[in-house]
Amino acid sequence: MTALRTILLTLLVLILSCAAQAQEHMVFLVRHAEKATEPAADPPLSTQGLLRAESLAIRIANAKPSAIYTSQYQRTQMTANPLAHAVGIGITVVPIDKASAGDYPQLIKMRICAQPAGSNAVIIGHSNTIPAIAAAWTAQSVRPIAEDEYNRILIIKFKDCHAVEWLDLRY
Repeated sequence: MTALRTILLTLLVLILSCAAQAQEHMVFLVRHAEKATEPAADPPLSTQGLLRAESLAIRIANAKPSAIYTSQYQRTQMTANPLAHAVGIGITVVPIDKASAGDYPQLIKMRICAQPAGSNAVIIGHSNTIPAIAAAWTAQSVRPIAEDEYNRILIIKFKDCHAVEWLDLRY
């Protein structure tokens, strides 16, 4: 079943990336991979999380993202590192805190919309930020991400900086 999921997700990424070249942006929203328990303030990824980060890179690299955004926390950056290395780009850190959380979806959206037409982006965030970003952009209810859920990927297609389609998948 896992192999079939991988094949289907890879095919979907390829199909959507071709469509994205027609003056559209495609954005992948992903929660960071599994984290260690210590230190509590800013834990790194666990061994399982490092493996998931590699798996994510394999699945998304074919979409050839031109931008990868993370928060300031090392678990998001560590999740992004294998993908950034695979596609040969850097990671852009966009800090978030409780005071800026409400503005964060629009801040990230402005950065994505400033990218050249047809470019794709990846946002690696947290269980509370990823659904909030998707809901703000799609104006639709997005199922919350459970604390122990690390395998969801939301794909949003934009045209003229407006969300036109979105998918909620597992990897």
